[in-house]
Amino acid sequence: MADLIPDIRGPKLPPFRGDIENIQFKKLLSADREKYSSDNIPHSRVFQVTIEGSRYSLKVFNFFSLDELRPFRPGGDKLLTDNVVRHHLDPFYAECRAFGLLVENKMDDVLAVRCHGYAFLPATVERRIREQFGIDNWNRQPEDEGRPLRSIVKNYIRYKSAFGRKKFSAMRSNIKKLNDMGIYNMDIRKDNYLAGRLFDFSLAITSPHISLNLKLRTRKKIEEDARYDLVCFEKLAKGEEERREKQRASAKSQGFVRETRLQRRLR
Repeated sequence: MADLIPDIRGPKLPPFRGDIENIQFKKLLSADREKYSSDNIPHSRVFQVTIEGSRYSLKVFNFFSLDELRPFRPGGDKLLTDNVVRHHLDPFYAECRAFGLLVENKMDDVLAVRCHGYAFLPATVERRIREQFGIDNWNRQPEDEGRPLRSIVKNYIRYKSAFGRKKFSAMRSNIKKLNDMGIYNMDIRKDNYLAGRLFDFSLAITSPHISLNLKLRTRKKIEEDARYDLVCFEKLAKGEEERREKQRASAKSQGFVRETRLQRRLR
């Protein structure tokens, strides 16, 4: 299909087929900073929206120049073409490639969150965002002038809890399955989970990828990246388990204090 993106070898994401022109914005879900430095540009903003009566999350991506994206790899000029750098390292295309592989294998709703495709937002929708939320800085470069905002449509997750009722063992298993598919999230942290589901893949390495190329990186570095998701998850799970244990101990202590006070009043 000609409308699959990105236009490069590897997994591709189909477009969202709903009526994006008549999208209704409900609220901004992500924190927004009116001012940010050139070296600390957020990848995107996320909105709760309604399209044709159904509720979704709409992730709208900032633009990035090739200079902001291009890694320094001595001797890698021939492999790091503009096309490869753009479609492997731009957060929008990184997420398209990861969800493209998940959707192709019907695993998006199993290992992450249901993805309904990408959407290029018309100028009328961009104007609506500006008028409703006061957001008009998308880090557009001169070469991006006139280009539409890029977005990905996903299921809206109503739970605010990062982990919900999901067991850590199941979440760990999902990461292993993602890695086995050739998707390395590279940003495993509490903020990227809702109800135990990973929803952000804007830093993802999805095979084939320049970060997995032995002509550009050592085998040791590639193997470290391949283990990185699970290493980060173990730290996350350990920290959360310690936090929960402290909460239980505090609740037990407070219960003992209340019981002691009650006993004194009854004497």
